[in-house]
Amino acid sequence: MELRQESTFVKANAIEKLAYLQMMGYDISWASFNIIEVMASTKFTEKRIGYLAASHCFHDETDVLMLTTNMIRKDLHSSNMYDAGVALGALSCFVTSDLARDLANDVVNLLSSSRPYIRKRAVLLLFKIFLKYPDSLRPSFPRLKERLEDPDPGVQSAVVNVICELARKNPKNYLTLAPVFFKLMTTSSNNWMLIKIIKLFGALVPHEPRLGKKLLEPLTNLINSTSAMSLLYECINTVIAVLISVSSGAPGDHTASIQLCVQKLGILIEDSDQNLKYLGLLAMGRILQTHPKAVQAHKDIVLRCLDDRDESIRLRSLDLLYGMVSKKNIMEIIRKLMQHVDAAEGSYYRDELLSRIISICSHNNYQYITNFEWSVRFFSRSLS
Repeated sequence: MELRQESTFVKANAIEKLAYLQMMGYDISWASFNIIEVMASTKFTEKRIGYLAASHCFHDETDVLMLTTNMIRKDLHSSNMYDAGVALGALSCFVTSDLARDLANDVVNLLSSSRPYIRKRAVLLLFKIFLKYPDSLRPSFPRLKERLEDPDPGVQSAVVNVICELARKNPKNYLTLAPVFFKLMTTSSNNWMLIKIIKLFGALVPHEPRLGKKLLEPLTNLINSTSAMSLLYECINTVIAVLISVSSGAPGDHTASIQLCVQKLGILIEDSDQNLKYLGLLAMGRILQTHPKAVQAHKDIVLRCLDDRDESIRLRSLDLLYGMVSKKNIMEIIRKLMQHVDAAEGSYYRDELLSRIISICSHNNYQYITNFEWSVRFFSRSLS
């Protein structure tokens, strides 16, 4: 009954209740037209409720969406930045290919708005528009690229996010932006934006090895100076990608960079945060593939991880130990693993330990075994 009232205030109140029911799992698609009526209200407090409900229940198959194009365009160009803002935010939730095609130019024009609030929301909406209507990317990209030098850090960060997400599909297309991102990386103090930029560089390096050589110094500086563990991890990951790329081209001495990464990863692995510890082991495994000697120096840290209460960390350290074995340390590693076999809780972990021990001993036709008598005694004990 409330939806049939002429008062938009009453209708908005009813739509607010329906939005709550939608969040509880009830279907309110039957009220789509009433939602549009509230979206068209001249009062922001009512309009906001309409857009909220639309963002929850409108989707590609919503028939009445074709009626919203001009209304949304009007809100996008409203002198009230909050009307434009709520339209931009909700549109990102229910934009269809038709809406994206019809409104792409209007959203791109908002990149020149005098209000950073609008520019930032327009930038973020463009990503959804590009996904729904890919033909809009090429003509819009120059305007988006200009916003990388936006005076507002929020807008700048939003552009970096959008470009980084676009680059995940085809990084090579964004190589021309490397100088701009390099400047941002060396001048910005925004850790979250730096993480995105450094991730992007990690994806670009395999396509342009010369870029890697230029990145090593600023990345090394960040590794030495940052106290943010998330940024430290991304820097190390990208340095690893750089070193892999560089080593496949012209040879060079990057021992200092490798040692620095391994040293910092040792700090991550010894951190009390289980997530950081796991990520540290993961990154150490990547270095192990190309620079095993640098990682072998941290064997004791990895061995200590076998005592961790988290089974996923113990299994990850087992993977690392397999690649760290040499003729000099095989007996020490096997003894340590055997101690854990005796104390292992759960058949899966115990079986995994025994499997790794056998794999280590028999690796490359028993390459690391110098005392076969010891080996026979060990296998006899394992089988018993």
